[in-house]
Amino acid sequence: MNKNVLLLLMKKTDYILSYFRPVTIELTHSLWNPVLEVVLDGGKYSLNSKNSNYSYGSLHTLFKKIFRRLGPDWNNINNALILGFGTGCVAETIGKYNPGCIIDGVEIDSKVIELGEKYFHTQSLKNVTIHNADANLFLEDCRKTFDLIIVDVYIDIDVPEELETEQFLIRVKNALNVGGIVIFNKLIYSKTTREQIPLLKNLYEKTFNNLEIMTSMISGKIFIVKKNS
Repeated sequence: MNKNVLLLLMKKTDYILSYFRPVTIELTHSLWNPVLEVVLDGGKYSLNSKNSNYSYGSLHTLFKKIFRRLGPDWNNINNALILGFGTGCVAETIGKYNPGCIIDGVEIDSKVIELGEKYFHTQSLKNVTIHNADANLFLEDCRKTFDLIIVDVYIDIDVPEELETEQFLIRVKNALNVGGIVIFNKLIYSKTTREQIPLLKNLYEKTFNNLEIMTSMISGKIFIVKKNS
């Protein structure tokens, strides 16, 4: 049988099976992630780390719920920064609300960027520039300002420590336009991460003087702040 025909049959079989159980399409690793798994579930791809969903899947559902609940004026969100770009599910959602929004995505893991192009066609996202960079260092050198900043940076299930400091939040604030919005996704999975919430609450309130915290299911908190004039 022709190799290309066999490959198409295998893809079709995986697609059908995915409606009965998740199918692993590619299992790989990188410098940052010992496990990266592309899964086909219900006919749709998602990207997982060892213990968490990185892109699409439950994360996609989460941000769609956040945007619906928050209900920002998308006509006033002309540019956005996504720290922790993954394979682009948040960028895709923003693009549906405002197709003209210019998006900068920052992703530290080049393997994730590669998988995004291979399976999620991130190269076809309109008005999106993906930067292979460390989120904290990117902000340190950033001269642009944004109407929306998403902070969804994880190494598996942990937020890097430097992204939960006053110094980092000041950099976020400096990169935010007046009236702009910051959304920070924080996973709670242990006593330690639960105890971090009051400390983070104080940091965000000190930096921005306003804060709304949403509960995402039972395993996380969404910090939302605006930059007042």
